[in-house]
Amino acid sequence: MSDEELIEAIERANLGLEPPPFGELSISIIGSPASVQSSKNVKNKYLGKIKNVLSQYKFVLTGQLTLDITWLVPAKSRYETDAKADIDNCLKPIIDAFTGPEGLFIDDCQLKGLYICWRHIESGEESLNFDFKFDPVQWGNKENLAFIRIDNAMCIFVDTTWPKVAKVMWIEAMRMGQQNKTALEHLNVSYLEAAGLLGGSQPFHRSRTGGFPVFSPEAFVEEGAADA
Repeated sequence: MSDEELIEAIERANLGLEPPPFGELSISIIGSPASVQSSKNVKNKYLGKIKNVLSQYKFVLTGQLTLDITWLVPAKSRYETDAKADIDNCLKPIIDAFTGPEGLFIDDCQLKGLYICWRHIESGEESLNFDFKFDPVQWGNKENLAFIRIDNAMCIFVDTTWPKVAKVMWIEAMRMGQQNKTALEHLNVSYLEAAGLLGGSQPFHRSRTGGFPVFSPEAFVEEGAADA
C-alpha cells in the first residue's frame, strides 16, 4: 500500500466507511454495564448506547477477531457495595449488542480470543473500553451484506450490489470450493486451511446469520441483479 493509499484508507476509516487499515479499533461506552440479571429496561438502555455508537460504522467485520474489554470503575463501588454487576455477568448482553446487521461483526463464533478486566479510577465517569483486533481486509458493507446457502445450512457472505455475471461466477467458484474443501478434509487437511477455499473469511452456519438476508444461489442471482 502506497503512502497515498494509506492516507486515503485512514480517512475512510475515520469516517466509519471501512475498518482501520492496521486491524485495530477501540470503542468506549460511557456508563456502568448492564448484566444478565438487570431489568429489561436497564439492559435495553445500555445496549442502546452501544448500538448508537456502532451506528457510525458502515461496515461489518467478517473474519476472526479478538476483543479486550476494560471496565474503568472506582474500586470502592466494586468491593463495598452490591450495586455493580459481576464482571462475568456483563459479557453476554454486551457481546450480543456488537453482533448482527447493526453491530460490528456477524456472530460471536468469530471471537478467537476474549479478555475482560476492571481497573480502578479515582474520579470521572465509568466506562467500558473495547479494543478489537482483526484482519482489516475481511469486512463487508452493512447496507449490501447478505449470505448465500451453498451447502444445506452452510452460508457464505456476499455483496448484493454485484452485477449478475459476478454473482454467477461467485456461486460457481463457491460450489467448486465447497467440493474441494470436502475432498481435502477427507484427506486430513486441516479445517482452517481447507475453509480458505471458500474465499475471504470462514463460512457461517445458517443459525449464526440472524438478521442478515440469506438467499439461495438462484435467488441471489436474481435479487436486485444489475446488468453486467
